[in-house]
Amino acid sequence: MRGVSSYQQAQPFDRLVYLISRDYDFASYISQQITHFGYTIQHIRDISKVNGNLADSHSVAILIDIPAGSEHDGSAFFDLVGSLQLESRALVFISDVDNQDVRMKSLRAGGTAFFTRPVDIVSLIDTLDSVNRTISTPQPSRVLIVEDQFTVASYYQMVLKMAGMDAQIATRSSNVLDLVRDFHPDLILMDTFMADINTADLARVIRQIDEFVSIPIIFLSSEDDFSKRIEALDLGGDDLLIKPIKAAHLKAVVRSRLERSRILRSFMVRDSLTSLLNHTAFRSVLAQEVLRSKRQNTKLALAMLDIDHFKSVNDMYGHSAGDSVLKGLSRLLKQRLRNFDIVGRYGGDELVALLIDCDEDEAFKIMDEIRKHFSEIEFYPDYTRPLYLTFSCGISTFPKYQHAETLSDAADRGLYSAKAGGRNQVFIA
Repeated sequence: MRGVSSYQQAQPFDRLVYLISRDYDFASYISQQITHFGYTIQHIRDISKVNGNLADSHSVAILIDIPAGSEHDGSAFFDLVGSLQLESRALVFISDVDNQDVRMKSLRAGGTAFFTRPVDIVSLIDTLDSVNRTISTPQPSRVLIVEDQFTVASYYQMVLKMAGMDAQIATRSSNVLDLVRDFHPDLILMDTFMADINTADLARVIRQIDEFVSIPIIFLSSEDDFSKRIEALDLGGDDLLIKPIKAAHLKAVVRSRLERSRILRSFMVRDSLTSLLNHTAFRSVLAQEVLRSKRQNTKLALAMLDIDHFKSVNDMYGHSAGDSVLKGLSRLLKQRLRNFDIVGRYGGDELVALLIDCDEDEAFKIMDEIRKHFSEIEFYPDYTRPLYLTFSCGISTFPKYQHAETLSDAADRGLYSAKAGGRNQVFIA
């Protein structure tokens, strides 16, 4: 079970970012802003105080505020940065000046990104998130092995686990669908022959369920017959491996299919602007999680959010400014919720979050905290003065509402009540 009896903040708020800057006010501002997104700032005022241990730290990145005048005093400052040998971390330069010369100096000093003041916080968070993903441990891919010979299945499981994957075994056909629903495999390995069922029929049943259509199925067979390969493809299979299967071959095929499937699923289910689940994908996941909560007797909370006066942002500053605000709120939700909580874009400026194993009171506290953080984020749509925004939120919970539709309708009513009550608040339906 993925949830816990009491909601726990899952994001590790120890993602360290160093900031080298002589400007205390600027350092305080940057620290306050990126802390909203789960990062911790350690300020170093004097670059000469940087020691070699900085490069070996577990920091996500090093932000370097270029002192005023450094762009005019030759390359002394940038030579000093280069001499510190900080290449093991992402270097992000920040400057009051934006021209080719200072950008070139920053690049030659090892810079991977460059920002000008006032800093676009959402873009900075995008950069930090991108870096953080490259240095963090990714979630292992999940593979379900459908094989009635336990010894054979255990061998496949061992091979895949040694390759960094999470593999589970189904030796009986009767519980395959439940395992698929609970385990959410990224790929299924299925023997073409099982004593207790026709696996062709089992594959067809899996393919008839909408949320399982995109899961790759690799069939395993002892018969090296071309007609069997054709039959496997006709059943909706993505490949057929002939037993006995060498470990290296199994790992290579599974990895290739997983990567291809990951890319395709991303295009199918993700919103292009925010990278959150799109409307259709979120509704499918919502239905799955409601069924899971019923089977496991766990709690579930659905939060529906709408940015207050969002139309006026688009009208006054343009749609690119509105897009930046949406990305900022999306990032905030992803950072402040747990890895297995689910966030989606329902449409327009309306976002949704599904909090796993979370009751009404816990959901209110979490979403109200996120609301406060969002209201303190500075956006610079016209690059002159900060813009502060708020959102309204409606919350519904399972088992109070027993079905995906009623849960969604209740959250929508809660959102309407929050907006009607003055906006910038969380309302429980």
